[in-house]
Amino acid sequence: MAMEEEQKDEIFQAPKEFESRLSRPRSNANIKRYLAIIFLIVVLGLLIFGVTRFFGGGNKPEPTPTPVPTIEVIPTEEPSPTEKLKTTPTEKPTNTPTPKPTVNPVDKATGIDRSKLSIQVLNGSGAAGASKKASDYFEGLGYNVIQTGNAENFNFEKTTIQIKSSQENFLNLLKSDLAKNYSVGTTSADLSSNQNADAVVTIGKE
Repeated sequence: MAMEEEQKDEIFQAPKEFESRLSRPRSNANIKRYLAIIFLIVVLGLLIFGVTRFFGGGNKPEPTPTPVPTIEVIPTEEPSPTEKLKTTPTEKPTNTPTPKPTVNPVDKATGIDRSKLSIQVLNGSGAAGASKKASDYFEGLGYNVIQTGNAENFNFEKTTIQIKSSQENFLNLLKSDLAKNYSVGTTSADLSSNQNADAVVTIGKE
């Protein structure tokens, strides 16, 4: 039995080297483990930071649009309709005939007033403006010319005079006035009383 106990003691008795290892403090192993964990955490953090910087750097931030200032349009008051100006029509200038120089129609020798005799002047020569020319001549002497026109024909060689019998006292004066510019032919005092003019003078070619 004693031998068996000695053998048991020999079996369970640990070597001195093993006892020395077991007896060492574990503080150094724990510190190393903590340092390794911290180191891993730092490395992982750096890796994550680098990855985010790498991939995030490619996406450039979009430029923020600059705000455009909006112009506020202030509504202006609508102009009130102005009253239409009434335009007064301008009066057209009337052609005022130039007053002719006053002529004394009274004949000095006989005292007969030429303006009392109305005359119709006819163109018997066919010459253009013959009656108008004679009319101006008579008016220049003071006679009252009321009508001009053409004769029945243009075969009158000399100027003829027809006067109403009631105005026969003008015949000699009228003949003498005509003789200054015209060649006087036949004269008579048998003009119809129905005629408007007191005397009819037909201008001839001479």
